[in-house]
Amino acid sequence: MTSPNVPFTVRRFAKLAALGALGVALGVFALYALVAFVSRPTATGGIDRTHAVVTWISLAVPALAIIAAHLAYAKVLMDESKLASE
Repeated sequence: MTSPNVPFTVRRFAKLAALGALGVALGVFALYALVAFVSRPTATGGIDRTHAVVTWISLAVPALAIIAAHLAYAKVLMDESKLASE
């Protein structure tokens, strides 16, 4: 139960949620960089250049979409947290 004197609002946690959204964007970028590093062609064998490029492009599209959505959401939450502090 919550106390009626302390209303629960999203604005109280908007800055924390915005930082979380930025963290997700950074984490997705780091995961993409790791997969791109692992799937690069090497001189000792493994994946060839064509398949590496296909892998990078096919992973870049959803990664960029997720990053863009989280950055937009982080901006909305940061604006909301500024309204709460006023």
